[in-house]
Amino acid sequence: MRPGYLAALASLAVALVMVVVVAAVGTRIGHPEPDFAVDVTGGGLIEVEVEEGDPLGEMVLITADHDGTCIQGAPESGLETGRFIGGGLDVYGPDEMVARSVFLLDEPGTHVFECGEEVEGGLAPAATTVDAAETRQQIWAVTALGVPTVAVLLAAGLALGTFLRSRKENAPGPPPPGKPRP
Repeated sequence: MRPGYLAALASLAVALVMVVVVAAVGTRIGHPEPDFAVDVTGGGLIEVEVEEGDPLGEMVLITADHDGTCIQGAPESGLETGRFIGGGLDVYGPDEMVARSVFLLDEPGTHVFECGEEVEGGLAPAATTVDAAETRQQIWAVTALGVPTVAVLLAAGLALGTFLRSRKENAPGPPPPGKPRP
């Protein structure tokens, strides 16, 4: 067997291994448990102090319970709910928590969150948590789709190139001088 065919088989083996890995792990990957700025486990009233000149930006509620909700009380206004971003898109930590809603902490003062007793999780900076999870998911998707695709294309190219080279080497040469071609 020619080396080109062996290389094509090796490339197909890499593609097969990657397909098995994707089948075992799945297309969605777990993300590390975020570094919570505030723990909201057990619910109740949670206070977040925003110092002057120290904006926290957006905070995301990450909880394991689908019913886990919090309501935010801004320093100058009444209670309001966070912007819902949807649950179940990214999974965080061994407890498989998901991002529930985003709250904006854009003014100094004491922000109060009233959370139900069923909440198990915490508030984490949205940019460092959600964006990092999206980036990890995109890298995994590119890897999971890209490696098998490149391996199969490489295998097809190696096999075709080896076949054409082999055919060229085994092609009959020109007839000797003075003898007609049959």
